[in-house]
Order: sequence, then structure tokens, then C-alpha cells
Amino acid sequence: MTRQLDQRLIAHVLDDAVKQEPDRVWASYAISTDIARDGFRDVTIGQLARAVDRLAWRIDAAIGKSTTFETVLYYGLPDVRYAVFLMAAVKTGHKVLFCSHFNSLAFNLSLCKRTDCGAVLRSEGVDGPVDALLRARPMKEALVPTLDDLFDDNTVEPPRPYPYNRSYAEGMDDPVVVGHTSGTTGLPKPVVWTQRSFAVVGVWQSVPDLDGRPSAEKLLLESRRCYQTMPIYHPFGLLTSIIHPLHRGGTLVLGPNSLGPITPPTLEQMFEHADFDSLAGVPVYLEMIARSPSMLNVVGEKLRFIYFAGGALSPSTGNALSARVRLHSLYGSTEAGAAFGHLVDRDDWEWLCLNDDESGLSWEPYAVEGVEGVHELTFVRTPRSETFQHVFWHTDCGDAFRTNDLFVKHPTKRHHWRFYARKDDMVVTKFGWNVNPIIVERTVAQHPAVRHVVVGGTGRRNICAVVDLVDRDDDDAAAPADAVLESIWPSVEKSNAFMDKTGQLARERILFSDKDRPFPLAGKGNVQRAAVLRLYEREIDDMYARVGDD
Repeated sequence: MTRQLDQRLIAHVLDDAVKQEPDRVWASYAISTDIARDGFRDVTIGQLARAVDRLAWRIDAAIGKSTTFETVLYYGLPDVRYAVFLMAAVKTGHKVLFCSHFNSLAFNLSLCKRTDCGAVLRSEGVDGPVDALLRARPMKEALVPTLDDLFDDNTVEPPRPYPYNRSYAEGMDDPVVVGHTSGTTGLPKPVVWTQRSFAVVGVWQSVPDLDGRPSAEKLLLESRRCYQTMPIYHPFGLLTSIIHPLHRGGTLVLGPNSLGPITPPTLEQMFEHADFDSLAGVPVYLEMIARSPSMLNVVGEKLRFIYFAGGALSPSTGNALSARVRLHSLYGSTEAGAAFGHLVDRDDWEWLCLNDDESGLSWEPYAVEGVEGVHELTFVRTPRSETFQHVFWHTDCGDAFRTNDLFVKHPTKRHHWRFYARKDDMVVTKFGWNVNPIIVERTVAQHPAVRHVVVGGTGRRNICAVVDLVDRDDDDAAAPADAVLESIWPSVEKSNAFMDKTGQLARERILFSDKDRPFPLAGKGNVQRAAVLRLYEREIDDMYARVGDD
């Protein structure tokens, strides 16, 4: 089969869907946080198309039509308006900057400066971060319609179609959206995606089997309704909101548009009341599901599969989920795009089966003390990969892109790799030994009282850890640190039993976070390790001075 990009631009894909299935449900979202009482609102493909035109006219009225793909920031409540705004901005000729809700003001200001952003459009309910940004960088601003005003055809006059006349040949390299890296090691880097980034779905759907293993896309096509827990302003969430309904013929399911991470009670309500047969998410929410007997029952009874990205999953969580449903991980990044993956055996949920030829993958050996088979994943430009792999369209990486992601090779199965760590996450002790902090962090974080763990100690003799506990009652919060440490110590011992001496934690090298200084989070909800270590640098230095580092 000849493999090629989908020869349609985003607006063409929507036009085709409207002609073929105007009444099919594009998205179903929870109306409020009281899901049992208020239920869900369904939005059809036809309503979506009209909402895109309404919003395109609103953008045009607020900041005009662009002929040079000027950058406009959209910052709103985490709901379907992100997808609508992207499709509307395509028509008005703008590229859209989407900033993570976990970003600091400094991060957002840097992204606006680097992309020469001159306007902000916002939804209701986000005045705090937007007003702070506008005080630091004055820009044009406007309010977008509410969800009711966008989708309610009974009370809002149907819009005039907003004209869009670019052909695929003219528009395939048009910039569409500006995402950004997580900023875990410094200021986030803006990354521009073009129309090609969405058209690549045509290649995903035609990748041949690898050693008899179907492509991951064939599994994703099986889903009728996908519950998306990845933030919709993140590229992964944004892709799902467009590709799953418009290319795969499914329906996007979203929770309420509350600011901040999804809470366990909200997740419980979604599992009880929402109609979905697959789930896309990040490890933090899968951990919540695995701790809930009721949600685990739903997983086993009605889900076809769960797929996740954005970080490593603890073995206990992965085993609990894979015992009930097919669990599959995807690999990709804002810069590189997604690597072509294939289905793995049910028990191999920790492993990725990656197609080296289709994605241009090269595996460079990387020395780690006491661990065999560690390699760094690198994308290499080939005639095939430069056509189909995102990184070679949108970066200046030259003929190779080093991901800084380390993997361990499967001892017996070809093309199988398990994520090990980020190179820039590795703790390098004063003796030059590399310690993988993820192993320690995941093991200790399995304790129910622990929310996050960050391991440090680069340049030191021994590692340390900063532990962030879940919210506690006032009585619990007053408990002395020794009592809390005693509670979680069995989890620490479990980690120490697995690690060599260099990677073991001692009681005196464990610190607890201050509730007034919460851990900074990245767009996927994962901890920004470098930022945490900077935030607690003084306490860490004081600790090493107190206990010694010889």
C-alpha cells in the first residue's frame, strides 16, 4: 500500500465530515462538576462547523484577518473551545499559541516574546493568569463566546460561512499551532506545528504490520467514544480532539472544564456516568484509577483499551490495569511528533514496539552503571522519515534529532524498548555514576500518603529526595516529620532493595515539601524536576551540610 499524508487541510476535513455526517456527535462534555445531576452536552459535527465559523468571525472582528500567520494566544477554560479556536484561526490565517495552565507568568511571557504574539483571546474564568500576562506585556485582547453561545443553534443566529479557499498544495506548510516543551530544564521552547502535523494521520492508518504486529492506529480505530484526560491545550490532547472524531469517526468525551488537574471525585463521576469505551491519559490519572475498586470494575467491564503517554507508569498500576484491559503506551513529543508504534503482547504493557524504518529511529548505546542495554533514541533523516516524521518539518535539527530519552532493549523481542529515563533527569554523583531517579520516585510514590517525589543529588556522594504529601487534615499536618517518615519508610526500603548503594536513600536525606511551595507541574501534569530542586535548593544544601557529603 502506498503511504502518504492525508491530502486535505484541517478545514477540508471538517467540510467533508459535515457533508457526510452532520448529525454525528463530535464531542460530549460534562456540563458541570456535578455530573450525576447535570449530565453531558452532545455537540454534532454540524454544530462544530457552525461554531468554527462563529468564532472565526469573532476573531476577525477583534484582531482582523492575517496574511502572515501572526501569532495569537488563546487562553481559556480547558474545554472544546481549544479545538474550535484552532480550526477557526486556520480560517482567519493566524497561528495559535496554546500555553499550559501549569506555566508560570515567566514561562508565558517568554513564549509570547519568542513568538511575537500580539493578541490574546480568552474565555471566561481565566482572568488571573491573563491579566497578569497583559500587565507584563500589553497586547490586544478579546473575549470569546461561551459554550452556549457557540453551540446553541436555537438561541444564536446561524453564522455566515467564513471563507477559506487554500488548496492542499498551497497550505500544507502553513503554521497552525504553537505548542511548547515542558520547561523541565529551563524556559519552555515554542514549537510550531503546520498542517502536515495533522495530515500525517493518513500515514498512521496505512503503516504495514511489523513482525506480524498491527500498527497502534488500528487499535485506536476500534474506539467509538474516547474519554480524553490529557489537557486539551496540550498537543496530545489537541490532536485527539481533532483526529479521533474527524479522521477515525469516533466521539470525543471530556469532563467538566474546571481549572487544575482532574480530581479523584470527578474521575469517579466520569466513570460512573459517562459513556466511553476507551481512555487516553497520562500516568497521574491512571494511578488514580488503579487505586479505585469502582473505576477498576468499569475498566474491566466496558473499556476496549487504555492508551497513555507523557511519562512512566508504576508497575503496580500497569499490572492492575492490564489485568483488566489492553494497556498500550505511545511515544512522542512536542518537538519530534509521534513515533510509529505497533501493538505489544498484553503482558508487555511496559514496552514499546517501535518501527525503526518508518520513523527513522537509531539507537545509540548509553553507559549506565550496573544496567545493560541502555540506549538513547535518535531520529535520523531518511527519504522516508523526512516525509513522514514531524521533527524534520518543524525543527532545525539537521540530519538527526537526539531525544535525550533513554530506553532499555528487550532481551528477546525485536523492536521492543522500555523507557528508562531522560538523560537530563539522570542524577550524576560526584564519582560520575548515573542514578535513575525515576525508579526511586515511582517506588516511593506508590505509598498512598505520597503525591510526588523528586530525587536529587547531582554532584553529591549520595542521592536525596524531596517528598510531597497528599493533602492532609489539620491534625495530620501537625504530625512530626519523624512520624510521617516512619509511615512511608517501608516504601523507601522497597526502593533501596532494588537500587545499588549509590541509588539508596537514607532517612536523613529525605525532606518534605512545604505546602506553601507546591511542586511546579508541566503541561501533562508531571513534576518539573529541575524546578523543584531549585525551589528547595537551600533546604537541600542545608541538609547535606548537616548530615555530611563525604
